[in-house]
Amino acid sequence: AVAVGLGGGRKLLERRADETWARCQREGTLRVGMDASYPPFGIEEGGVFWGYDVDLAQEIGRRLGMRVVFVNIHFDGLYDALQAGRCDVLISALPYDSQRTRDVIFTGGYFDAGPVVIVRRDDRRIQAYTDLQDCRVAVEMGSQAHQEVRLLRDRRRIALTIEAVRTSDEAFDLLQAGQADAVVADTVTARAAVRARPELAIRGAPLASEPFVMATRQDSPQLYAAVNGALIALHEEGWLATLAERWL
Repeated sequence: AVAVGLGGGRKLLERRADETWARCQREGTLRVGMDASYPPFGIEEGGVFWGYDVDLAQEIGRRLGMRVVFVNIHFDGLYDALQAGRCDVLISALPYDSQRTRDVIFTGGYFDAGPVVIVRRDDRRIQAYTDLQDCRVAVEMGSQAHQEVRLLRDRRRIALTIEAVRTSDEAFDLLQAGQADAVVADTVTARAAVRARPELAIRGAPLASEPFVMATRQDSPQLYAAVNGALIALHEEGWLATLAERWL
């Protein structure tokens, strides 16, 4: 499930028409900033874009009556490109960042990438993270999942042993070999793993929420309202759930 709402831009919607929205309407195009090097969300090959975020952007453009033009930007430069006017909106597996709210308006979330528990499918002992007591939990060292498992151990007092390894693949190898009882990994990694390794399964809800959101500039309240409105409709119609099943 994802929480789709008005994000931080509710107070901005009463402002006068913004120049970005006026240009989008006049030209009939929506320029989407994206780091197209993060499968399955965004991939570019020979000038052709495809992936989860690409399909989502195209559908939003269709509903707004606009042609979508993708601008491929390295992830670290996305916000700068948005502020410089190289693109109109960011749709790029973008985590919500409270420190950016002075510069951009975030939509509600469209995909929750929070860390989840993965176990061997035939192991019925673990149905949620609360069942990790006395378990060996494999994680990728330094990942958000690693931090969340440490919080389970240190703050929630769940007695577990952390097996920190270099990569998520190594963590899943430990699980399959019986050298770990569970793996905790972000939802994107987890879904890819269970697709490639059908003997594994995801159990329970995410340990913490990490929604992917979209962003427009603060001076683009009408564009924000249009994009976020389309996103809310896609959520309510079940379109986002279908998109997640298609790609993940």
